[in-house]
Amino acid sequence: MKTNRHEEIMKVLAESGTLSVEEAVARFGASVATVRRDFVEMAEANLVRRVRGGIQVLHNEQTMPIAIREVQQREAKLAIAREAVTMLAPGNVVFIDGGTTTLQIGSCLPGIPLRLITNSLRLAAAIESQSTRRAVHELFLTGGFLFPGTGLLVGPSAQASISQYHAQWTMLSVSGINQSGLYNDNEHVVESERLMIAGADRVVVLADHTKIGKHSMCHIAGLDEIDVIVTNRHPDTADALEAFENAGVEVLVAE
Repeated sequence: MKTNRHEEIMKVLAESGTLSVEEAVARFGASVATVRRDFVEMAEANLVRRVRGGIQVLHNEQTMPIAIREVQQREAKLAIAREAVTMLAPGNVVFIDGGTTTLQIGSCLPGIPLRLITNSLRLAAAIESQSTRRAVHELFLTGGFLFPGTGLLVGPSAQASISQYHAQWTMLSVSGINQSGLYNDNEHVVESERLMIAGADRVVVLADHTKIGKHSMCHIAGLDEIDVIVTNRHPDTADALEAFENAGVEVLVAE
């Protein structure tokens, strides 16, 4: 189907950045005319940028579908999630927000009793699919409005739900983190993330190396409100390293 082919094209772009007509014809077995038509339609939908002989990825995380963002830095995100969950202890209550890095937590939760609170339908489904889930994990979903294309529950109902809980941990995905604090591209989830931060004893940010030193549209919180950053590489930005150290933020690098 055309929609499936568009998704496959976007997955290739997420890895390579560009795709020519000839490469798409060879990879997908479609005609030149079909590939050109796909490229035109995807450009008109603001998913890609037309370039000579093909298309190029648009570097805009907010408009890129989550299914495409999930394939970017996937191995790094899984390693980060595995490192993050080692901090959990039996009986912990954990806020987990919706994001492509925190989504990986669903596949690597330890086999210990946990109470998990999330605003992400995708994460809830990933947790539910694990064989250990029914035996050891209690899963709580916030209410709220399902924001199109994200699988996230947002709005006043989601915020009211989060506010009634207290947790030992909050685990967040972000679009950027630097000396000024945490950022997100999606303004609809920022207030929920702030409430998760306020309602937890300790806050852990899961961020691959591409997020460090980066600004984004919406400021979530300052560095003084977080405790740990889990990433896949030591930060190479001197300003960020100094800021993390001055704020007392521990930086863990996943193997």
